[in-house]
Amino acid sequence: MENLIPIVAIFFLIGVPIMSLATHFVLRPLVRDVIAAIKGKDVERDDRIEARLARLEEALQEQADQVDRLLEAEAFRLRLEGGANAPPPRPAP
Repeated sequence: MENLIPIVAIFFLIGVPIMSLATHFVLRPLVRDVIAAIKGKDVERDDRIEARLARLEEALQEQADQVDRLLEAEAFRLRLEGGANAPPPRPAP
């Protein structure tokens, strides 16, 4: 039992730091590769999301333009049917 204490002390003073450094240098490239792969996929996903968002914005703008044209047409129709008594057209938002 008395011989065991110096062996354990040497193991913890020298062995554990050496094992941790070895593990660090072995796992570091693996972790770096995994992080790069994740970031690469996120960049691709971000590009797809941005493209989809642009298409949605275009569709929303097109719908807003169509609503404006419908409001103008309805105001024109009301002026034709009502003459001077027709309500004024609503302003576009």
